[in-house]
Amino acid sequence: MTPPKARDLATLVPPISQQTSCAAVFDRLLAEPETQNIPVTRNGQPIGLIGRQDFLQNYARPFGPELYGRTPVARLMQRDLVTVEGGMSCETIDVRSQDSYGNPVLRPFVVTEGGLYGGMGDTTKLMLVMADLATARAAALQEETHRAEAASRSKTQFLAGMSHELRTPLNAIIGFADLMRLRTFGELQPARYGEYVEDIHRSGLHLLNMINELLDMAKIESGHVELRETTFHPLDIGVDILRMLRQSIADARLSLRVDIADDLPFIHADQQHIRRILINLLSNAIKYTPPEGCITLAVCVCGPDEACGEEGLKVTVEDTGIGIPPDMLEKVMEPFEQVENSFTRTRAGTGLGLSLTKAMVEAHGGKLWLESELGRGTRAHALLPASRIVWERPLRSRAAQRGASPV
Repeated sequence: MTPPKARDLATLVPPISQQTSCAAVFDRLLAEPETQNIPVTRNGQPIGLIGRQDFLQNYARPFGPELYGRTPVARLMQRDLVTVEGGMSCETIDVRSQDSYGNPVLRPFVVTEGGLYGGMGDTTKLMLVMADLATARAAALQEETHRAEAASRSKTQFLAGMSHELRTPLNAIIGFADLMRLRTFGELQPARYGEYVEDIHRSGLHLLNMINELLDMAKIESGHVELRETTFHPLDIGVDILRMLRQSIADARLSLRVDIADDLPFIHADQQHIRRILINLLSNAIKYTPPEGCITLAVCVCGPDEACGEEGLKVTVEDTGIGIPPDMLEKVMEPFEQVENSFTRTRAGTGLGLSLTKAMVEAHGGKLWLESELGRGTRAHALLPASRIVWERPLRSRAAQRGASPV
């Protein structure tokens, strides 16, 4: 159905001239009890309006007929009328009426055709039309929401299914490449094949990592985040991760600084998730920091009066990398978003690292936020709530008992 226009809301009320006497208008209003408004025109163009209530209040005052009876109606007409062209949409009429009076239901409007009077607008009809439009839009929005949710579910199912389908043969490729790389059954001939096998193994691991990220993102979006919580010391995980990433840091020609608070407590959390959080934050810092830069890992317990504003265990990874523009600080934590765009990107990845990290931190009741200055570096803060801290455990970790250095 075609949406109604202004002319569809018009009722032809015979206009009067500005010279018409107030007495004649009074007689007409008495004779036409259904008429609420009478347009005043000059040369066919609307210039004012007579509203029944306002006119009768003025005319019914003491000595009103003596004062106004022979006076031209122009003296008592409303001059601030709303005029709309016949082809104007109801939405525009509604906005214009609100801009002019603040309440389109209580104040009338005049419909014109080419600037000439065409009829009085029916505000009741306008209200009904707007209600119908609002209902139709709400229904359309609900339908679009259902479609978007269905599309999101389909995407999640597709990602999960394809990730499993790809991961199975990829594991075989990586496994056989590893056998060949380690010369399990003898030397490769010619020797150049060894370089190819190394590339196959490295590329396979990279692809498997990307597929795992897609699968994790699909699980998170479908709401299937399961926490396998245990009590452990964060230093034990930190030592393992720093040892694992030491070669990557060296290859990138970066320096590492570790600032671990004394007497760091145990935490009750999902150990694998905490491991992934640290790996993702440190890997991002390594990826976006140029050679000769510095990466700092700091872990401490925050009080409610400190900069983070909440009590809990805070992990901060700071780098001296390329930084993030202010308008991208929130966006880079959305899925598939990266600091560099597709035309300037020089670093590989899915753009899921920060979004996965944020989801895992929030699954523990914590929060993740970034501070950055373009060209000078970024600080990524992950805060686990105080409810995750276990103070009654021994304050020394296994790594500390062994005398292991976190660096």
